[in-house]
Amino acid sequence: MRNHWSVLCYILACVWLGSTIGVHVAAESEPPMQLVQRLVQAIIRMKPSKNGVLSAAEQAANAATAKEANAILDLPAVAQRTLGKHWQARTPAEQQEFIALLEQLFTKVAYPKSAEFFHGLEVNFAKENITGQRATVKTTVRHPKEGLVSVDYRLVQEGGMWRVQDILLDDVSLAGNLQSQFNKIITENSYADLLRRMRDKLNE
Repeated sequence: MRNHWSVLCYILACVWLGSTIGVHVAAESEPPMQLVQRLVQAIIRMKPSKNGVLSAAEQAANAATAKEANAILDLPAVAQRTLGKHWQARTPAEQQEFIALLEQLFTKVAYPKSAEFFHGLEVNFAKENITGQRATVKTTVRHPKEGLVSVDYRLVQEGGMWRVQDILLDDVSLAGNLQSQFNKIITENSYADLLRRMRDKLNE
């Protein structure tokens, strides 16, 4: 099983992109397959750091890309899913803090690492399944080290807009995998320890 933080780094980012201002209009007019295609192409344009250094222009470009990504991601739903049964035990302020911390991880860790992983690779958009207000877009990518990886995107339509709520990596739910890892940390240690580890990841 791939390390869950590695999964977070190179898979999460490849879908949650759109346009901060026009995202709602664009999402309404695009079917899930077309939306995911556009999003994957966008994330590949993310600028990876060179020895941890980015120019001011690259930082600005990455910040704009991350802002676009976070505009279409159903972040509250993802946050609630990853905390699972521990979500209701959190106060509203703690819930907002967790959402904000998760957003920072996507922005500073997942998106740039995803760009590195997918650089130069061809993504095959194989199939789109739509049932009511739910959809799955199936893709594959052949990586020189990981081999053939299947990546399925699960979307939910809300208010006429499609939004990604989960990703399946080789049939393993990313949200479910993170939920298992987070639950283990909270159960064996504490919720505070989970936050500490997430912040440590940001500071690496």
